[in-house]
Amino acid sequence: MKLGTSSTLFVIAVATLAFPLAADAKLARTGSPSVSFTAVGPAGLKIVGTTSDLDVVDDAASVTITVPLANLTTGIALRDRHMREKYLQVQNYPNATLKVDRASVKFPAPGAESTGDAQGTMAIHGKTHPVSFHYTAKKEGAGYAVSGSVHVDMKDYGIDVPSYLGVTVKPDVEIAVRFVANDT
Repeated sequence: MKLGTSSTLFVIAVATLAFPLAADAKLARTGSPSVSFTAVGPAGLKIVGTTSDLDVVDDAASVTITVPLANLTTGIALRDRHMREKYLQVQNYPNATLKVDRASVKFPAPGAESTGDAQGTMAIHGKTHPVSFHYTAKKEGAGYAVSGSVHVDMKDYGIDVPSYLGVTVKPDVEIAVRFVANDT
């Protein structure tokens, strides 16, 4: 099935929005991030796609999170191929990005946690839109453990809603991300 594969792109882009940063230092991702999307359809159909590809660029004014889409997987090779080639068109649109102004996120003190909602700009499939996302960040040593989520509509990004053998997923996709970023 190729259902929900375009949702993966959304998940990656949203992951970028969920990343709060330190007020003074630039951040760089460390460890293995986790990005996932969840798309649902009729009769309890639930498709989850994942990747561990995520890059963070901090220019002191904003943080940009980029998720390369070529390695998104849903557990079914044919569905993955359809997602990448037909829906996400990764040959033309290889990445999903989220750009967030540093001033729009709360930076927790050492040992503390901050939770909030923020705004950013997401680019997927050649289209850019403002998005709202929810995040939690915990200051741990020299960095932050970050998790976040965002809800997106594939149609906003010009992505056809996946359908296979008459089964179509809903255009709304939930994206979740977890990663660690250290001050550099």
